[in-house]
Amino acid sequence: MFDRIVVGYTDDQAGRDAVRLAGQLAAPLHSRMTVVFPYHPLLSSKTAAEAEKRVQSEVHEQLAGFEGLTAPTYHWTPSSWPIHGLHELARYEETELIVFGAAHERLADRLHVSLMERMVHGAPCAVAVAPAHYADGDARELRRVGVGFSISEEGRAALAVARELATILAGQVEVIAGVGLDPTLASYAFSSPALPKIEQEMYAETEATLERVMSELGDGVPVEHKTIKGDPASVLIARSAELDLLVLGSRAYGPLRHVLLGSVSASAMRDAHCPVIVVPRGAHPTESAAPPGTAAA
Repeated sequence: MFDRIVVGYTDDQAGRDAVRLAGQLAAPLHSRMTVVFPYHPLLSSKTAAEAEKRVQSEVHEQLAGFEGLTAPTYHWTPSSWPIHGLHELARYEETELIVFGAAHERLADRLHVSLMERMVHGAPCAVAVAPAHYADGDARELRRVGVGFSISEEGRAALAVARELATILAGQVEVIAGVGLDPTLASYAFSSPALPKIEQEMYAETEATLERVMSELGDGVPVEHKTIKGDPASVLIARSAELDLLVLGSRAYGPLRHVLLGSVSASAMRDAHCPVIVVPRGAHPTESAAPPGTAAA
């Protein structure tokens, strides 16, 4: 699982957050890690080798507490925000997971939110996001793995990934079903006398479906499940405060099966209290002619 991980690194809070999360995942999963960093040969006074040496030193220091890690390899990309570089390298190396950080003090900027969502939207594989200042906390083990419930192929893929992760991490799974109308729709329907009945029917149907899915699971890691009234995104964000990791499903589109980020996943990624992994349905790596930029490993 996640044999190859690509990490987007910059020498700021988001970069440190990404490296911390990547180390936490790569160590127990025995993953091979590739660190992608921005470097423009025409705009820098340093050579690519000098830039890589600096990044190696910073990343090595941040990964010092993790045992069993294979030494990362390094690639540079000429993009200042290496969205395309990460996507291209992930395709070239047939990566299963891209990891990056999203510092919340910058998420108030609508442009940055757009950039964060673009990082996921169009990615050729699963994507993990480290919340702001994640690297500043204790490097606790990822034991309590939550998954957003959805009776769909995407939801089942997320549940399968969550269970496999929890098995490897010796943890447990919490399946979370948020049941409620979209806030915009609810604002129009709040005065309708039929609204309570509709919400109750939605809750009962979701709860019955979740119970059925849970009964079909085989033996394995402990799995808890909760059906909670409320907007699904808000429910997941609230529950994330009690989790070490949240796994969500998302659609895939086009011949390359790239990730298509939904509104619930986008909201959870922006505001979750724990790292979030978005797993696309049917995503698979594709070939690329050459890596976007290289420096010696």
